[in-house]
Amino acid sequence: MMLDTINGNQIDSEILSNYFKSLVNRFFKILPMKEQREESLVTYMINLRDELLGAENIIASINSDPSYLSLVSILQYLIDNVDNSEECSTKKVRRLVFQTISVCNKLRAQYEYKEVIDV
Repeated sequence: MMLDTINGNQIDSEILSNYFKSLVNRFFKILPMKEQREESLVTYMINLRDELLGAENIIASINSDPSYLSLVSILQYLIDNVDNSEECSTKKVRRLVFQTISVCNKLRAQYEYKEVIDV
């Protein structure tokens, strides 16, 4: 199945499905960085957030997907609070990371499913 981009071009839905698959590892990387108190954690998450916002402005179908907004929102929460150990413990970061992984997997399945239906 082909997906429309904001500028009127089209991309194969498999590309978007693969993108969500790659996001799983990128979100998971946040957890060991938090556990090891990696100084570059906030910068890493800002870069990931900026990429997600950029993708949202490319692919029309994810632009209005509430699950995609959940990914960006959770990431923004982590950016804002990860350095505050009272507000954002490692346990809470773990829960949020696994929540984003679940959302990524659901989004991936959603776009794989659309492709199967349209064949």
